[in-house]
Amino acid sequence: MRGRIFSRALPVVLFLAFLPAAPASAQSIFGLNFLGEHQFSGSARYRALGLSSFAVPDTAGAVAANPATMADLSRLTFSMVELVGLSTVRSGEETAYENRFQLPSVMLGFPVRKGLVFGVGYRTRFEGKGDLTYERAIEDAATAIEIYEHRSGLFTVPLSVAWRLTAWARVAGAFQLERGSIRDNTRVEFRAASYNAVESRRDRSFSGTSWNVSTLFQVHPRLSLGAAWSSETAYGVDETFTYTRAEFDSTSRYDFTLPSSWEIGGALGITDRWWLSSHYWQRGAPRPDGFPQLAGSIADERLVSFGIERRRVQSGGFFSRIPLRLGFFEDRWHLEYPDGRPVKSRFVTFGSGFSLPGGPGAVDLSFEIGQIGSVSDNGVDERVFRIALGLSASEAWSIRKVKR
Repeated sequence: MRGRIFSRALPVVLFLAFLPAAPASAQSIFGLNFLGEHQFSGSARYRALGLSSFAVPDTAGAVAANPATMADLSRLTFSMVELVGLSTVRSGEETAYENRFQLPSVMLGFPVRKGLVFGVGYRTRFEGKGDLTYERAIEDAATAIEIYEHRSGLFTVPLSVAWRLTAWARVAGAFQLERGSIRDNTRVEFRAASYNAVESRRDRSFSGTSWNVSTLFQVHPRLSLGAAWSSETAYGVDETFTYTRAEFDSTSRYDFTLPSSWEIGGALGITDRWWLSSHYWQRGAPRPDGFPQLAGSIADERLVSFGIERRRVQSGGFFSRIPLRLGFFEDRWHLEYPDGRPVKSRFVTFGSGFSLPGGPGAVDLSFEIGQIGSVSDNGVDERVFRIALGLSASEAWSIRKVKR
């Protein structure tokens, strides 16, 4: 197998790797004390279209919202998505600023033969990170400084296969190894030197498996439909409490289950160049096992999204040869805060892309402007600006014959 794919991808990867990541903080302030913010899988093109391109065939990338689209890959393909975000958190008279850096997805697609493609990679399901510090008055004691740190994340390693059954039908299946952890660390420090600092730490590690199936039907050259179903994920959770005084330490084990989910999507070509897309995703509310503070505050999660794309053409001026994408989505989180008040994300998205210099592949760029939660409904909101950069590089897949 030739090595040009990595020589073309390396400069972009290195650029992304050295983007300033600090000070990093919560993926969303609402992700504290839960799994974190849901990360929907898909390319930067998918994000630019407002998470709506579930049923849009894509022959250039291995990171896709619908794994069935990988059946159209004819070359070994490496794809990744990087995400950088800036946000302002508001609550009452208080304001805080957050910077974020994420690697949501990395995938490799291996064509075995025409229309049959295997895939392997890494995808983030949920991610959260938070650092809070505040003073706390303690009666008959020195003033204390309480420092709270939260880190959470669930990720999956998908092993997938996509098959083009006919010219108009594609199917895919994936078995996924699920892993993750949540760490909550609280440290109390006193201004007076005569008091000793105390610390408590709660660690939870998650492990499980899941699987999903997806389909993509191109019922007309300008109409495609997609659907998918994902099984529930039953996590085994190992929990450890560690305190300043070791005699209080403890360990336990319990189960936590993410219910199954389903989704549908459509793409309609108004002309050969202008396309509309839509996507709906839903998962039932998980039980608050391990999160007793959230009893009565977890509901179904739903995503509704729409997009419009002007596709590139080979002739004409510069702007005719680049795609233009615009979208909108609303995501109702599992979390309700306070009880009965849903947390919603609403974003307007736009972006474009261009061919990768030096060979097959593409670079896609998306911009997302929106808000998570609201001060009137949730007591706090987060105004967010995100930039996503996606890379796909490919080359002919061949196996050298060994001469004897």
